Amino acid sequence: MSSAQDDTFSPRNLAILGGLLFFALFLGEAVFPRQGGIFSSSTDASMNVGTMEDIAARIKPVVTLDDILANADSSAAGAGEKSPKQLYEGACLACHASGVAGAPKVGDSAAWESRLANGIDGITTSAINGKGAMPPNGGSAYSPDQIRAVVEYMLVESGL
Repeated sequence: MSSAQDDTFSPRNLAILGGLLFFALFLGEAVFPRQGGIFSSSTDASMNVGTMEDIAARIKPVVTLDDILANADSSAAGAGEKSPKQLYEGACLACHASGVAGAPKVGDSAAWESRLANGIDGITTSAINGKGAMPPNGGSAYSPDQIRAVVEYMLVESGL
């Protein structure tokens, strides 16, 4: 053997080559696992992951539009049984407790008195139609009677 061949097959070079081959095999098994390979669990072999039923179960939507509409209908039906305080806490508290976007705070009689110039009917109409940043019905599904009950509740809590 020549000296060039001795350098090619040196123990150091063979160790590096063996390490690279081992790493390539390890990486190949991790990326493309075989059934019964080092990264597969015992449950993988018993599952039928390719059946149509399994695929349909994996891609099934978590929530559908029908679920959302059914939930909205049930919450609107359940809203009729709530007190004005519960209605306020459900839809109005987020803005009227802190005064977000100019909403009059519950308890601030001066802010409510200026709005009361149009009467309770005026405030109720504004709440039903929406005003400024407030969406119609305050973003709720409450009926006009429920909106009026919440307006009256907020006025009473504000000392009016």
